[in-house]
Amino acid sequence: MLRTSYLIVVLALVTNFAFAQTGTLKGIITDAMTGEPIPFANVVAERNGNLSGGTTTDFDGNYTIKPLEPGNYTVKATFVGYGAVEITGVIISANKITPQDIKLQEGIAIGEVQIIEYKKPLLDKDNLSGETKTAEEIVALPTRNVTSIAATTAGVYQQDEGSDVNIRGSRGDATEYYIDGIKVRGALGVPTTGIEQITVITGGVPAKYGDATGGIISVTTKGPSSRFSGGLEYETSSLFDDYNYNLLGFALSGPILKKRNSDGTQGSSIVGYFLSGELRSVDDTDPSAIGMWKVKDDVLQNLRENPFVLAPNANAGLLSSSEFLRESDFELVDAKLNTNDKRINISGKLDFKPSKNTFLALGGSFYGRKSSDFSYWRSMFSWDDNRISSQTTYRLFGKLTQKFGSDESNSEESASTIKNAFFTIQGDYTNNKYTYGDSRNGENIFDYGYVGKFNTYKAPIYDDGIAVDSLTGTIYNGQVLTGWADTLYTFNPANTNPSLVNYTSAYYQMFQENGLNSYMAPTMASFGVDASNDGVIRTAADLQGIGIMNGGYPPSVYSLFGNHGYWYGASIKQENTQLSFKASGSADIKSHEFSFGFEYEQRDDYYWQFNAYESVWGLMNQLANKHILERDLANPQPVFDANGIFQDTINYDRLFVADEQSDFDRNLRIQLGLNPNGIDFVDIDSYDPSTYSINLFSPDELLNNGTEFVYYYGYDIYGNKPKERPTLAQFFDEGSSRLIPSFNPVYTAGYIQDKFAIDDLIFNVGLRVDRYDANQKVLIDQHLLYAAYTAGENTSLIDGTNIPSTIGGDYVVYVDDIESPSAIVGYRDNSDDTWYNAEGLQISDPNLLAEAAGGKIAPYLKEPLKAKEGIITVDGSNGAFEDYTPEIVFMPRIAFSFPISDEAQFFAHYDVLTQRPPEGNRLEPVDYLFMADNVGATLNNPDLKPEKTVDYELGFATTLSLKSALKISAFYKELRDMIQRTSVLSAYPAQYYTYGNIDFGTVKGMSINYDLRRTNNVQLTANYTLQFADGTGSSATSGQSLVETGQPNLRTTIPLSYDQRHAISASVDYRYGQGKDYNGPVWFGSKVFQNAGANITLSAGSGTPYSKQSNITQEAASGINDRSTLEGSLNGSRLPWQFRVNMKVNKEFEIKWNKNKSSFLNVYLQVQNLLDAKNIISTYRATGNPEDDGYLTSAAAQNAIAAKNDPDSFRYLYSLAVNNPNHYSLPRMLRAGISFQF
Repeated sequence: MLRTSYLIVVLALVTNFAFAQTGTLKGIITDAMTGEPIPFANVVAERNGNLSGGTTTDFDGNYTIKPLEPGNYTVKATFVGYGAVEITGVIISANKITPQDIKLQEGIAIGEVQIIEYKKPLLDKDNLSGETKTAEEIVALPTRNVTSIAATTAGVYQQDEGSDVNIRGSRGDATEYYIDGIKVRGALGVPTTGIEQITVITGGVPAKYGDATGGIISVTTKGPSSRFSGGLEYETSSLFDDYNYNLLGFALSGPILKKRNSDGTQGSSIVGYFLSGELRSVDDTDPSAIGMWKVKDDVLQNLRENPFVLAPNANAGLLSSSEFLRESDFELVDAKLNTNDKRINISGKLDFKPSKNTFLALGGSFYGRKSSDFSYWRSMFSWDDNRISSQTTYRLFGKLTQKFGSDESNSEESASTIKNAFFTIQGDYTNNKYTYGDSRNGENIFDYGYVGKFNTYKAPIYDDGIAVDSLTGTIYNGQVLTGWADTLYTFNPANTNPSLVNYTSAYYQMFQENGLNSYMAPTMASFGVDASNDGVIRTAADLQGIGIMNGGYPPSVYSLFGNHGYWYGASIKQENTQLSFKASGSADIKSHEFSFGFEYEQRDDYYWQFNAYESVWGLMNQLANKHILERDLANPQPVFDANGIFQDTINYDRLFVADEQSDFDRNLRIQLGLNPNGIDFVDIDSYDPSTYSINLFSPDELLNNGTEFVYYYGYDIYGNKPKERPTLAQFFDEGSSRLIPSFNPVYTAGYIQDKFAIDDLIFNVGLRVDRYDANQKVLIDQHLLYAAYTAGENTSLIDGTNIPSTIGGDYVVYVDDIESPSAIVGYRDNSDDTWYNAEGLQISDPNLLAEAAGGKIAPYLKEPLKAKEGIITVDGSNGAFEDYTPEIVFMPRIAFSFPISDEAQFFAHYDVLTQRPPEGNRLEPVDYLFMADNVGATLNNPDLKPEKTVDYELGFATTLSLKSALKISAFYKELRDMIQRTSVLSAYPAQYYTYGNIDFGTVKGMSINYDLRRTNNVQLTANYTLQFADGTGSSATSGQSLVETGQPNLRTTIPLSYDQRHAISASVDYRYGQGKDYNGPVWFGSKVFQNAGANITLSAGSGTPYSKQSNITQEAASGINDRSTLEGSLNGSRLPWQFRVNMKVNKEFEIKWNKNKSSFLNVYLQVQNLLDAKNIISTYRATGNPEDDGYLTSAAAQNAIAAKNDPDSFRYLYSLAVNNPNHYSLPRMLRAGISFQF
């Protein structure tokens, strides 16, 4: 659209934009003996041996170095007459100030350097609402998962290891992830060995972050080193279990080009690199604490060879053998079958530092995954048919940082008003692709469900009658052809899908062996053939849906599991791209630290899915020959012998009805070399799948009146990307290609932030402005697909009606008849969806207007004839659509802290946060095209607005001792404009469901954090969170069942489904040092536990809510339309508490190659769920039990159970199905690993 072009032009003028992921180092240099500040001291910061920044102190000994990339630094301080000091391992975090005071000793000999190990401050004053984990801490934790690492922070809820998180009562999609300042789309794709830091922000979100209403999880990757270094790591679980987790990781770092010092030695790096990667293979990525049940291999093989048994009553035909199994036919296994997941992660970075104040970084990452995906439906009999999926994500970025001024002008003693000024420019591109498909057939959609060639043999049927020649008027009496009948239906099996072929082959064989009767047996008698019980299949109907036809599925096993051979029914490809440009700058102006930035982001989303489960073979049979099914009655063909004597027989050709011929039929005949206007009967199933292609169909044939075979956007209906961006009006044109553009929203933002102090109060005040443009058309009136008159317009009907004074001129008018309106029956105010009757009185039920119009709502349409024909007008005065109005949101961010002493402070913040609609907002033209025929369908709402959260927090933090600190905070959130499923009643041409910004909620709670730094051998972090998360909806679809029963949306708050009232987490690290710091046992003169230790994490939490039901329903079965009855209040019951303990023990060995060079070998054992707790993460609503829904013992179910083909088999199979492994957490899992650093 035009406005998009304007934004791109503006963007080009202001250059590429990105915000900085940098930190600041601040401190005071003092005399160690007197405590007096030392002015004009030199301070430099080095990272991996490379100089990153430097300055000199002012008259009061203060210094500031910025910007610094996140990571570990060595800080060096020197001054004439004082000994040099180096502080190693100083942690600089993104968007934070790291305080580091240094004391210099006077009179130390020149050249002598005091080396001090950095001690992380007890209080992180720049992230009191969150936590930062460093590379060393991440390696020590017993998990490699980013979300699980984030879940160790107070206020972060995670249902189980590796699952998504909810931050302080927000929805799961409210959390935004960043990698090196790049907003994540697709997989994180960063090897653990390449992670420098993980920062979790649960509140007090800085103004530079937007598009998130929950929290921020930011990952910073490592940078190059001044010397070549690297590492290798191997981790496996194959020694302990059948999950077969195997990981191989590597990291390499070093300089490419170094400076030459004046003395000829090599200096710091000008160009350096860092490269890391992981290869991983896992047979079961999500095992269950109770394992999995499956049919035994030999039993399954027998079922495949003998899929049917003869019913006790032979006339009932054949039954599935899978419904007659016994307890001994099943076995319990630990790992899911055929769910292998392989992936590769590679991340790299090149750093350029051509001058002291200029820094350029280029980098990227690649993530690739291919897996067989678990399906509970297929897990018992058909695990071989799990779908295959793949994902690739790659990111590219470039970042330039330019610092202004010299060390002298930026130093604290400088008279310059503006100091430490710099800007960062960054551009990045992300491409994320997915594919899903059948494991055997992939993109070959006509092979999906293909079993072989079927040949249908037909013969003419005659009956006594009269035929009249329309040209001569001659009347013929005799045997008149009345149609054509199937006389034989043969099958030639293929080897494409052997599991399916077995069904059909076995069915043909058993049909013959048991002399079963064809539906065509009575008809065969007219041909003089006695076909009763002859075991010959003569028509497709004889297969009875049990012998599988092309595109068919095997019958399920009691609706509990898919039978063997149950194939995955879709071929899918998806692509999501993200292009963003951001810029930020920062400067110290007197006592104010200003930062500002601008961000532009454009996304493109593409999707194509072929729904083979709808049976494309059935569609082809439906579309072929439909124009030649009738007889050409106007042209009888009497049969005469050689002597011209009438033989009492009249034949007819098939009648060619051109208007009835499908595009598919015509295109297929051309491809087969047949006359497209001919009357040859095309036997679809007699041809090989290679005969067919999707291009034989017209777009409308594939859309199939709304039951589409292809679901798509961005691609055309055949799966190709169009060269030009189509318009909505073009889509609705009759006979068009039905092109749908990619989803192309535009997001822009700007911010400014100021950090300053007034007396002892430290303020951090910011303002962020977000602009979101969905960049698509939206309905002007969500109740109308066609333009209607309003009360203020002039027509004879409106002019002749006394409009009540309560009715505004913009109110929509409703009449008594769509096509021939004669009276106004009511009105609607579209601004607030308020309805009025003809007298102008407000009514609550719009159905009253429908009753006055003969039963169907009747808006006063401007073009009723077009509406009758389904012709949709997009633009103009009679158009139903308009451009999306961009949403501009102002978000103030205010935070302050008040130190009451050197060891304690109060802190608070107020934030306004917004997030673009996370789902349900893409325009889907197909829904509108078939809207009239799909009453009660669910349509996206392209006019959704951003969700909003207002966040408050007040806290207190204090050090309890030199090595421990306590932090207590209370928080409160208001959730507004959240998305929820809702109903659009009395819409025209049909009532439908959609999404609206109607949900709201509140979250209130408190967190307590205790941090004990290493004391002797122990380091401890413990958190407790008390939280009350209430709202009208836990997700965008949680209200679906309510509105589909005709009830209004929930307007009172209930506990949200992820409301964990009590949450406790702790991390204990017990470790022995080395050398003089070793205090462990000595055996036979050896310090056996030197550089060894254990890290244990504990998480415990109260159960989350669910809604109890009073009646028993058949929950383990699929496709059973049982309606539950609520018992008590919504989400009034809770799951049990959960407990999880993870542990990692390791020992490091130093390998000395020479006096100056060492390598390190680390051996470790990681145990997840150490106590093997079977945590319950889901239960059945009727019983509160994870393994029993109450159906088998329900009195009401006994008759239905007794009527099963084999009640005993059903009972046992149901008992297995109902004990769903997904109701339980992960089991205990052990992994051994070894890493080598050089």
